[in-house]
Amino acid sequence: MADKLVARKYAKAILSRKDFETFYKNLCIIRQAFYASHFINILQNTQIHKEKKVELILSFIEQKNPYFENFIKLLAHNSRLSFIPEIIEELQQQICFQNNTYKGVVYSKKILDTEILKKIEEQLKSKLQVQIKLENKIIDSNEVKIDIEDLNYEISFSMKTFQNKISELILKTI
Repeated sequence: MADKLVARKYAKAILSRKDFETFYKNLCIIRQAFYASHFINILQNTQIHKEKKVELILSFIEQKNPYFENFIKLLAHNSRLSFIPEIIEELQQQICFQNNTYKGVVYSKKILDTEILKKIEEQLKSKLQVQIKLENKIIDSNEVKIDIEDLNYEISFSMKTFQNKISELILKTI
């Protein structure tokens, strides 16, 4: 929770800059390194000097920017280099909020056609008055669920629940 609050402060500071897109692109490049456990071990190793960690991180960036270099040095000085993924996540949320665009996930047993996803996006757009971009994730369940986390919006449909409700209705009418 504290990590998220710190990341939010850095993200807001980045978004207030005129060159925030450069910062965002550079941070996204650096984020790729976080998928390697060896890189995370280097960041967490107290035996390695902060300057060397900064050099390593900046070596991923092709276009040098002194402001971005100072930002990375600031993160290193405050021992917050490991916050970079959270800062990116917060930046993405803030950008979506500014553009009134949100990401959602459709969980289903099989892959949905892109046209179906587009129709669902359009229906949600008209209902919620925001832009929605959906992606499809496969789950091992007969349930279909749409989750838009940033809006705290969730729709789910379960065949089992549907069958139970139909059974209840039939029993009530008898």
